[in-house]
Amino acid sequence: MKDAPLVPSERYCAICDKKNSIKEIDTYKSTWLYCESCGCYSRVQKSRYPLEGLSTPLFEIFKHIPKLNGFLASLGRKKQGVDFYRYYSDQLATGQRGPWEGQWNMVTNELRSAGLLQDWTGKKVLEISGEPGFFAQDVMKAGGDILVSAFADDVASAMRERLGLRTFVYDFNKDDILKCIESEGGSDGFDFIFIRFAIGFCEDLPGLMRKMRLLLRPKGVLYISFSPASRVVPLRWMFDDYTYLRQYTEAYVNDSAKLAALSMRFRFDEGFFYWDRGPFSLHWSLRPFARHYLNNNSFYKEGEVDDSVQRRVALAYVKGD
Repeated sequence: MKDAPLVPSERYCAICDKKNSIKEIDTYKSTWLYCESCGCYSRVQKSRYPLEGLSTPLFEIFKHIPKLNGFLASLGRKKQGVDFYRYYSDQLATGQRGPWEGQWNMVTNELRSAGLLQDWTGKKVLEISGEPGFFAQDVMKAGGDILVSAFADDVASAMRERLGLRTFVYDFNKDDILKCIESEGGSDGFDFIFIRFAIGFCEDLPGLMRKMRLLLRPKGVLYISFSPASRVVPLRWMFDDYTYLRQYTEAYVNDSAKLAALSMRFRFDEGFFYWDRGPFSLHWSLRPFARHYLNNNSFYKEGEVDDSVQRRVALAYVKGD
């Protein structure tokens, strides 16, 4: 079931503000808006899902059958916004790192290979949206002085209590990061700022970049990892109620940094995955539903090779270089 088509005032790109450059891409829980001008995407959540009315009562009946309730939960309405991210507290309670194992080693090796880091000792570090906090904990153990934000208040508390981190609550689109840092006692600047796989939730990337520059020390490094805009992302994440609000192209991220007087220093390729097979892919039970949208929208057949996968890259920028 699709929501009503966009009204004329919504035909402007939410990212580059160009008019009449928008293509609508229908998916199960969201409508994605692709801009032919800038190549970026914005997302609008649907007010109702096609099988929501059926899946919700069935979930209550079969909720004690794990293999079935997960499938039905994906078709129904799940937690939104900040509530969706409270599961990080449960992850911290387990004491297990799971998929977050090894992240500090990877990033440290990247920075050293680019000549941007020798040692963490004494480095002032800010990590934005650093849940569940294992990367920040490793930076702290390596001698760095790190401050880390979380989207949910209980997750920020759990990171403090279980990992010994200094934390604060921050929302890209509601809070002013400069005021948040000031409320935490201020700062004379950071040597490193990390935003790892989170900029898709920031609706004003150029504005964020300008503030990052103000927070960096001279020669300070801004490290951003993300998945560049791809047609495969709407397929892979169409059953998530709360997923990326924006998909930015690599060019748009670089342009936003340049406007903020941040110089590109290094690009790290962190691999890719397919939406319908292999690690990190959509669950097999949901793939037939996703293929329905794939086969019924010519948009997916118009892309380049990079549109067939979700890539992961990290970009390092330097202030005053």
